[in-house]
Amino acid sequence: MYLIFVVVVWLIFAALFLDRKKAYQAYPTVQYFIIFNLVYNFLYYKHPLWEYQGITTPILNHTFIELTFTFIILPIAILVYLQYFPSSIVHKAVYIGLWVVFFSFIELLFFKMEMFEYSNGWSVRHSAWFNILMFSMIRLHHKKPILTIILSVPITIVLISMFPIPLEKLK
Repeated sequence: MYLIFVVVVWLIFAALFLDRKKAYQAYPTVQYFIIFNLVYNFLYYKHPLWEYQGITTPILNHTFIELTFTFIILPIAILVYLQYFPSSIVHKAVYIGLWVVFFSFIELLFFKMEMFEYSNGWSVRHSAWFNILMFSMIRLHHKKPILTIILSVPITIVLISMFPIPLEKLK
């Protein structure tokens, strides 16, 4: 039931706060996010760093919840984030910080409610640092997509080296 509530809330945000013309401009950045998120889920399928936990019904497993976040909730969040991104440097830092705090708080709340689980060395601190990186890269991709993709390769290599996937765990 909570997942339906979260989807409805984000759909209301989209209806209230998104300009469709601006949303189309950000579509490649949403695709960038979706691709990297799916790559993570593919590579770490048998060795997850974190997982959603369905607590209300058996159908709400990690895969179903992840797909809902990947294709509905997070694209809306990214579009809202990019549409209202400020122009001054100070405001940019504060804006990114507010989104990082918001996402980290929601994740911590899900963790406390046993709807989110960390494993294999990952923790809420890692998620907070990753959120800083993610929101910075999302903005960079919106402005400079080629540079972002080039930077994403070594960043991904570093993250995988920090949280290695045992070869026997790869699909």
